[in-house]
Amino acid sequence: MKILVTGATGQLGSLVVKHLLTRVSADQIAASVRNVAKAQEMAAKGIDVRHGDFDDLALMTNAFKGIDIALIISGETDVETRIKQHRTAVDAAKAAGVSHLVYTSFIDARPESPFTYAAIHADTESYIKASGLSFTLLRNSFYTDLLMAGVPHALETGDFGAPAGNGKVSYIPRNDLAEAVAAVLANPADHVNQTYELSGTPIGFADIAAIIANATGKDIRYADLPPEVHTGILASFGLPGHLVEALSGMYVGTRNGDYEQTSDDFAKVVGRAPQSTADFLKEALK
Repeated sequence: MKILVTGATGQLGSLVVKHLLTRVSADQIAASVRNVAKAQEMAAKGIDVRHGDFDDLALMTNAFKGIDIALIISGETDVETRIKQHRTAVDAAKAAGVSHLVYTSFIDARPESPFTYAAIHADTESYIKASGLSFTLLRNSFYTDLLMAGVPHALETGDFGAPAGNGKVSYIPRNDLAEAVAAVLANPADHVNQTYELSGTPIGFADIAAIIANATGKDIRYADLPPEVHTGILASFGLPGHLVEALSGMYVGTRNGDYEQTSDDFAKVVGRAPQSTADFLKEALK
């Protein structure tokens, strides 16, 4: 069995490869990357490094040749472009004879979600199902890792700010999600045509602020920012408009309770519970 990981040098992809190496031999792994030079360390381990680009059907088809199971990891660009890229990847996999697709989707994958990127995942899930290929859809919740971006400002000002109201999010660490992906890729027959909701225990932002305070010994409190203030802050960072829109919508969804859902699917796939938000932050803030 030959396994292909797309976006293999990215933050999630590189962790998937790391976990895969504990489950299968290096010669069973192929890595599709835009920049082959960045994958020299993987090549040195015996991993088959291939040049792939979701914007190029012919190139992706070639990258998928000889592959039995492939992981499609979403990139970072606007909604319309990503939908097109994902459809290209699915078409390429089918043309190349891939038998099973694994896709990193999203916890609330519906086109009407205020988090605009959710529409990408909804479309890709539907496209994969219509392809006729066997599949596993991994609906990942938000990475716990993302909370660390607000820590420096919180330590400086005492405010951990977010326009989240009393909403909760079932955060889960990126590393845990990568382990779940690797478990599926290593044993695809156990996960044929399954959709897994991969999430942790829902937690509110006041509790997150208290965890940071406890871990650092600082007086930190949750500041419930007005949405327009938060959007202005994001725009001031020079972020692309589609990302500002998505992040703003993410907090609309949070206030609506869209991300409070939880599941034991992670434990079913990996065999243990995911790391809690409290334990992740305590470890990260040591």
